[in-house]
Amino acid sequence: MNKFLTTCAAVVALSTAGFAEDYSSNVNVYGGYNFADTDCVIDDAPVAGINLHTFFNKNVGMRVGYERVIDADLNNGAVAGVDKTSTSVNRFSLNGVLKKATPWHKITPYILAGGGYENYEDVITGANKTSTCSGQWFLDAGIGAAVALTERLSLNPEVRALRKDKCETIDIVPSLGLAYAFGAAATKTRIVEKVVVKEVPVEKIVTIAAPAVAVCPVPTNYTDRCDNTYYVQVASELKCADCDQSIKNMGLINKLDANGYKHRDFVSTNDSGTQVNRLLVGPYRCKKDAFKALCEIKKTIKCDAFVYSTRK
Repeated sequence: MNKFLTTCAAVVALSTAGFAEDYSSNVNVYGGYNFADTDCVIDDAPVAGINLHTFFNKNVGMRVGYERVIDADLNNGAVAGVDKTSTSVNRFSLNGVLKKATPWHKITPYILAGGGYENYEDVITGANKTSTCSGQWFLDAGIGAAVALTERLSLNPEVRALRKDKCETIDIVPSLGLAYAFGAAATKTRIVEKVVVKEVPVEKIVTIAAPAVAVCPVPTNYTDRCDNTYYVQVASELKCADCDQSIKNMGLINKLDANGYKHRDFVSTNDSGTQVNRLLVGPYRCKKDAFKALCEIKKTIKCDAFVYSTRK
């Protein structure tokens, strides 16, 4: 048992240290109900638990979890030497997780499989008084979904099935959790807004090197302004009459989503009266924040990106 817990802790520490900065992780607190097999030593009872997910890429990850079955009535036996009719169960699990790479209408489905160990807080003697049970290993598998509430919070409905070793029974555990995502690649939500304003000139950093190489010094000789109107423009196109007011470069949009950038469609009018569709990343609170973000965007998304302000 101690070896199992030590292994789980070591895997979580290594995986979080190695991947949390590049891919999403989340902690999920949940409650549910344990529907026990009729041949099991405990009856149905509520459960509460917590688990940590860490994803190695957009699809594959792992999770370590702790779950407690709360005051389950004994079904097939009594506690040896103790006048007691119920017991609680502590479960520790390690699972592999496979999720959908991109959300579907703010819903990200996933499946999981793995195993663990459950420990009864009381030693249970069978009805025949010959067999006892203080804990057992189990295999489990399940299906669930993360339903985005905000950029980092999500509801996690899930159902799991546990196949136990000694009892040779199957428990079903439906649950509902609240998860908080952390790390650089939290839940990505595309924000689309359609606004028409007069175009405002802003500083533009010119790429000096070849198009494949982004050079992006951060200027310091300007008066900063912090009004949440600064963005980084990555694409634009002239808007024709009766056309959809959105950029349709899905390759670029998917690239922004994959790198965790929040973006929006923006329509402005230039000095000649022509409307221009713009694909903007942001907003950033201050001008200096936008210039700091610009450097990485020029390297990873588009080398000719530049800072743009929507202020009238």
